[in-house]
Amino acid sequence: MFVEEILKNIQEVYTQDSTPWVIGYSGGKDSTALLQFIFYALSELPRKKLRKEVHVISNDTCVENPVVLAYVEKELRKIRKAGKYTLFAHDPNLFKVKTTVPKLEERFWVNLIAKGYPSPNRWFRWCTERLKINPTNEYIAKAVGKSGKAIIVLGTRTAESANRAAAMRHYDNGDRLREHTLPNAYVYTPIADLGNHDVWAYLFRFDSPWGGDTEKLFSLYEDASDGGECPFVVETGTPSCGKSRFGCWVCTVIDRDKAIENYIENGDAWLKPLLEFRNELYKIRQASYQYIPNRIKSRVKFGPFLIRTRRKLLGRLLEIQDKLSDRLEKKLIRDDEYEYLTKLFENESRSANGGGILRYEFTLPDRRRFAAVADFDVLDTPRQRLGGLFLRNATPLKTKEVTPKYDLLSRVLYYEV
Repeated sequence: MFVEEILKNIQEVYTQDSTPWVIGYSGGKDSTALLQFIFYALSELPRKKLRKEVHVISNDTCVENPVVLAYVEKELRKIRKAGKYTLFAHDPNLFKVKTTVPKLEERFWVNLIAKGYPSPNRWFRWCTERLKINPTNEYIAKAVGKSGKAIIVLGTRTAESANRAAAMRHYDNGDRLREHTLPNAYVYTPIADLGNHDVWAYLFRFDSPWGGDTEKLFSLYEDASDGGECPFVVETGTPSCGKSRFGCWVCTVIDRDKAIENYIENGDAWLKPLLEFRNELYKIRQASYQYIPNRIKSRVKFGPFLIRTRRKLLGRLLEIQDKLSDRLEKKLIRDDEYEYLTKLFENESRSANGGGILRYEFTLPDRRRFAAVADFDVLDTPRQRLGGLFLRNATPLKTKEVTPKYDLLSRVLYYEV
């Protein structure tokens, strides 16, 4: 049976060198099965062979689905206790559990509200690297720096989706370990060949070694959508997890968040304000419904959210947070984020023109002339960038009022004159 083969494989890879393991845990069924296999495999080894570090890392993007976040944090507490005081009772310092978070300047609300980044979509998916890959890889790099090497153990499977299988084939070198993009880091995927049925069968047949709640895990899947699982992300080639049950509640990469829709339908009605806010983010991300004169339509591009759009989003977010305060274990926008982003936003807003929308015309150093329709002076902001347009040393030409129809705008509109 596949169980014995996987256990043996894990034992062989673990004992073949002194390189520490960094295990990615998202709380989903795949990473849970992976960690359970590892617990059982290592528990069968003599203590003298359990001499190298095992790091279990989870990633909190600070915009996790609150229902899933509460479950994951509860499981991590159990994992830490079982790992330190049962599996590695002979040397608890060898077992570490860490939740990584993005740097303040890379968090979702800082970028969207303070800097005006449009909500992510499949062509501009700025969130994955900032919220997941960077904080995870920082932790891995520290593990590598301390020991010289690190092995990243992931629960990714080829059967999870066609995109996932393609990504795994792209990196497959035929060996147990493959090189990661980080220097001296290697990736190991011991359950890559298991099917969905295999994973669930294993989880229900074998008790969780840390006392995990398999029934609760199953209910999280049962109450959500038919989408896939959000993997533990360590590289940019990983497909989006927008359709998954274990993703960010603000995800606008997909058209609909069926996971939250189904959670609401199956008893978590309190999540409805989050779904409505997420849908609002998705709507204002689209440019098609906004007024654009036919004479310039073919040349128009869209830049950051307007100042007034960002103010509206911040107010709405704080309103929802206050309304759901008794249901949330962590704030929707955390105190350090709020303090940091409001300072940035004040600086960004210094050139706001009082809420009205104006047309700014300017010329770039290469002599191209552009116009921008915005509620702030696009040449007088700290960022000095408009979409893909760099505004350093741009020269203002003229400013004028625009038709009231532009009041439908939620993002800066710009085009070459």
